[in-house]
Amino acid sequence: MLFKKENIIKAILIMYLIFCGGLLYWTVIYSGSGDGDTLEHVHSSWLVWSGKLPYKDFFQHHNPLLWYVGAPLVGYYEYSLRAVDAVNMLTVTVFLIMLWYMYRLHKDFLSDKIGGLVAAALCALPQESLYNKDFKPDNFMATTIIVGIYYLFRYMRDKKLGALFISFMLFFASFMFTQKAALIVIGIGFVILWLVKEKKIAINDCIISGSVPLLLYAAFLTFLYYEDVLTMYIKANFELNAHIPDVFYTRRFIHPSYEMTIPILLAIYALVKNVYSGSVYVKSFAAVFVIEYIIRMYYFTPFVYYFALLHALACTLAGVAISEMVKKRQRIIYIVLVYLLILGGIYAHIYSKRITVGDDFKYGASGFVLRLTNPCDYVVNGYRIGYNLFNKDIDFIWNLKGQIDVIAATIGIRPTADLESLIRKYRPKIIYGKNYYDTYREYRGEIGVHPIHWISNHMLQEMYTPLNRDDLYILKPEYQSYDCRYNVLTKSYEYVDKH
Repeated sequence: MLFKKENIIKAILIMYLIFCGGLLYWTVIYSGSGDGDTLEHVHSSWLVWSGKLPYKDFFQHHNPLLWYVGAPLVGYYEYSLRAVDAVNMLTVTVFLIMLWYMYRLHKDFLSDKIGGLVAAALCALPQESLYNKDFKPDNFMATTIIVGIYYLFRYMRDKKLGALFISFMLFFASFMFTQKAALIVIGIGFVILWLVKEKKIAINDCIISGSVPLLLYAAFLTFLYYEDVLTMYIKANFELNAHIPDVFYTRRFIHPSYEMTIPILLAIYALVKNVYSGSVYVKSFAAVFVIEYIIRMYYFTPFVYYFALLHALACTLAGVAISEMVKKRQRIIYIVLVYLLILGGIYAHIYSKRITVGDDFKYGASGFVLRLTNPCDYVVNGYRIGYNLFNKDIDFIWNLKGQIDVIAATIGIRPTADLESLIRKYRPKIIYGKNYYDTYREYRGEIGVHPIHWISNHMLQEMYTPLNRDDLYILKPEYQSYDCRYNVLTKSYEYVDKH
């Protein structure tokens, strides 16, 4: 009888996970978040697809692996909003892979199958705030960390060098997706040193497996040096990002949403229960959770999606707690099932209200702008609003003007541009017609006081017509006296004078 009950519970959890995956794919197809980071990384992927080199041909302050992963999909759907759909569906797929490995961590090391299914189910749906359906490096970082931990444990169990090599390569990949992974990877390094001390890992195997990622990163830095952008890379990825927490000031920290609070509390319960009596796998995983918890709660977390990895770690440990609770009181699993079904219903309702009709309103203004432009046109992103997917940029620092370019000027990367002069020179098809403010001062309460870039009314009246949406303006027809043609030699679209 008990066996049948367990199978029914497993079947319900599996169906719930299938529902969650289907809901996330469905949401990507029929609605869009318009999240600026997603559009930023799609544009960067397109620039890479177009042959541009990060840090040399365009500015970025992230490590580049995400854009090279996304480039083939973005290139295949070039000049179409389906490119955003494609990379977001890729993100959902990567997220589901992470859920699978959370289950495998429990099945093979942490508890049992039900614990693994509960862990995956708890992690599956808080996407409204975590953005795990959106193309962000944090989501890929979280997956590579979780899968890397799984293969670390495989090595500890089987003592096969290949598993440790895969683990270290995945940790390296997490860093190459986003530099913020450096903190947790260093933390995992300390956990590994403890495991070496406990003779669970051989130091020689660590040296062999770790040498390849180190050599790869050295080769990457050598390539950047050869391209004369190593200094730019270091300043953009490390020095500039070190200044960003100061920008947010009082908004430097936020609290997890309620869906994340429950797994975190359960994780803390599992941590306390197993700190002395737990297996080496539970202790190691709990240590990683504690390190990430400290980073997120006490270093810098201005947006909820920064919690993506912490939430995955918390849910995995929560599975340990639920597994132990169910062994003592079986009815607890029914409380968990009811909670999950309610949460699933809430999210299904939320997403059903977010169906977007027409590309002009999907992913913010990006589809609207895409319809009005051709491949030769320049487009200028606005203040705290991004929409340029497949058009040329008029400036090296093309995104988050008022924030990134201000920090870049402060640390000597590039002086703040004269935006109006650039607009007159390149005549972008779409521009933002309002001021760009100093974000550093805006977050300190000085709203609308310190413009960094401003567009004069004289130039707007002379060259542009308002679009009556998001303070966007379109270039007047008399300034568009060029044909757009593809240059076979340069492999790019270029304007050709009609006369």
